[in-house]
Parts: sequence; structure tokens; C-alpha cells
Amino acid sequence: MHREPVNDTTHRGFVADTGTGGIGPVRALDAPATATVRAEFPALSRRHADRPYVYLDGPGGTQVPRRVIDAMTSYLVRSNANHEGAFPTSEESDAILAEAHAAAADFVGATDASEIVFGPNMTTLTFAFSRAIGRTLHAGDEIVVTRLDHDANVAPWLALQEDRGAIIRWVDIRPADCTLDLDGLARSIGPRTRLVAVGLASNAVGTVNPVARVIEMAHQVGAWVYVDAVHAAPHIPLDVASLGADFLVCSPYKFFGPHLGLLYGRRELLDRLDAYKVRPAANESPGKWETGTQSGEALAGLVGTFEYLEWLGRTFGGAADAPTRRERLGAAMNVIRATERDLALRALTALGRVPGLHLRGIVDPARFDERVPTFAFTLDGHSPREVATHLGRAGIAVWDGDYYAYELIRALGLAESGGMVRVGFTHYNEPAEIDRLIEALSELH
Repeated sequence: MHREPVNDTTHRGFVADTGTGGIGPVRALDAPATATVRAEFPALSRRHADRPYVYLDGPGGTQVPRRVIDAMTSYLVRSNANHEGAFPTSEESDAILAEAHAAAADFVGATDASEIVFGPNMTTLTFAFSRAIGRTLHAGDEIVVTRLDHDANVAPWLALQEDRGAIIRWVDIRPADCTLDLDGLARSIGPRTRLVAVGLASNAVGTVNPVARVIEMAHQVGAWVYVDAVHAAPHIPLDVASLGADFLVCSPYKFFGPHLGLLYGRRELLDRLDAYKVRPAANESPGKWETGTQSGEALAGLVGTFEYLEWLGRTFGGAADAPTRRERLGAAMNVIRATERDLALRALTALGRVPGLHLRGIVDPARFDERVPTFAFTLDGHSPREVATHLGRAGIAVWDGDYYAYELIRALGLAESGGMVRVGFTHYNEPAEIDRLIEALSELH
């Protein structure tokens, strides 16, 4: 495997100051514990040609535990009703929605459930908020975006250039290790900066950005920061208070839940901004932002997701006696982080044995706190689609292309050749699946 060169001096002393906390004394899941966890996910029983199906497509969406399926089914059977009705099923449905808001607040570290807004997906929520934020802008106001981000945290802000006359400032990447040019970022932030849009972790190459540092720089000039945590949420604990985030968005279907979007916004800003909504809708958060009827069954499933994570924290994270849901969820995410680190290190070593494989991003094991277990690569002699197709026929699900990391793929000069192959690991993956991946890749030579 060819690894792109890294200038070690540029990142000496780097700390991935995500505001998420460390792993602490929590241990990674061992083989029996992994088997127990995998039994919670019905999809993992699927087989392909008499072998277990291998889900390495987690960056595009994870599988869900049984609690999610049961909660969604129960909602549709017992509590399926619209909002604020004067009858039992509507009252039960509203209680589930309230619980989803409270649990989501605990998950991201918010202290007020009204700071949580749900929507169909992160992209739709971001477009809605970009329009609302756009109302506050004037011609010449500046927005900072990065070439490392998913386009859902770029395109909505680019639209304000045309709609409101905003000036877009771009932050480039360091191609050697696919990290942000922090010096360039500092130069991009100035007195006219009104908003900085940045990802907590790259959905393409797994880089964890020093977002707390970015937020500090932005706040020094009075700018807001819109954090895309979609790719971080399955892998590292979130803490909006420690980060100091103004807005943070993620997608439950990326962290073992149903297809939903989830947004945290500081209450002051949610109240201050004007939402595009129907006139009779509430004028306070979250009601004024959650336009139309929410997916009650999906929100019930999300409650099931958090129940699963609490179980994980109690059972394997040393949180059996933890008094709060926030602590139990944090313990679960620490178990996940520890387990995924072991998987990532094993995968890095294994991928290094594949001739002609070019891995992008951070490849130094000593810097693995700066990344999540998502790997993107090309393979000499084969297009990314050819590699993905071959793996798919072997019962291994991976992604290929640009995965909406539009600017990154172009910055790396890979757009015309089909992008890269992307594999991602979660805590329900196991070492044998890495062996299957390498076995299948080796067949291409």
C-alpha cells in the first residue's frame, strides 16, 4: 500500500479538541461482548453465499438494533396519531415525541430539550436554517466553508451568495493527510464573518477537525458556527456545551437509528431567528422549526436507539449504576470509541498488505485520536466502482464515488477517475470482517 506523505511537523502537538472527552478506562469489546452486541442487530444475521454479510457501509447509514424496530412497530400499532389531539393515542404520541427531544438533548449535551429540532434529514434541516440565517445577512457579509465538508454543509451556504450577496471564503485542505489548513482558516475569519460552517469529522476520510478551536476563532469576531456532526455522532461523544457550538446537526440513521435529521441550536438563536412556517404553528422552539407533521414512528425508533445505547453503556461501559441518561450514553460512546480504535488499527495494518492500494487521510497510528474508523482508498488498475462491485459480489457492502464530499474529491484530483472506495467500521463490526475485506481485495491481483 502506498501512503501519501505526511509532514509531521505541521501537526506536532495537535489535540483533537472536539469537546467530546477521552476514552478513559473503558475497554474495547472483546469477542464474547461483540457477539452479544451483534445479536442486538437483526440485519447482521443476513448471509451471502453461506457466509455472513459484511456491512462496511456504515458511513452511509448504519444498521439498527431490535429495540428500534420494536419501538417503531409498537408506535404504529398502538400510538399512531397526529400532534396535540384531545384523545389517548395523540397524547401517547406527543409523549413519545417529548421523550425523543429529551433523550436527544442528553445525547448531544444540551440542557434544554427545546433546543432540539427534528426534520427529515440533516440536509433538509440545513437548507431550512440557511434560509432563516440568510434573512439576517447583508450584501458583503462573509460565510466561511471548507473543502473537507460534506456538500450538505456547503451548498446551503453557497446559495446565500446568490440570494443575499454573501461573500464565501474557502478553507483548503492539506492533501498529504486530508486535514484542514488551520492557518488558512484563521486568515479567512475576519470582521465581516457572520458564519463558519465546519464538519466535526470528514465523511470521506475520517479526519476529526479541531472544532472547539474553530469555534473559539469564530466567536472572537462574533460569528456563529454551524457544525456538521453527522459523521462524528456514531463514533465519538458529543458535547455542545464544551464545544460552544451555536448549531450542531447530525443524522440518527448514521448512529443506529431511523431516517431522521436532528439539530441542536442555542435557544437564544432559535428564538431570535425567523422560521419559514405556517401561520398557526407555534412561535417558540422547537414547534416553529418542526414544520408539518413529524414522523412519529421514526421518533419512537430514535427513543429505541437511545435505549440501546444506554444498555451498551450499562452492560459494557461501567455505567450500571450511573444516575443519568447522559452518563449512560457517554459510557456507551466511550465503549464505541475504544472498540473502533482497535478495529481501525487492525484495518490500517491489513490494508497495508494490499499491493497498489493508496489510502488517503491520517495513516499514522499515533494520530488516531484525530480520526474515526472510516477509510478511503484507490486501487491501481481498478476504478472505485469496479472495486465496490467486486466486493459487493463477495457479500461486502462498501461505498464508492465522492459520497457528497464534492470539494475534497476534486481537491485530491480524483473526480475524473471515479473518486475513491470507502469502508467504515462501527462497534458491531468484528475482526473477521476485516480479514474478509482483505481476502476479497487480494482477489483483484
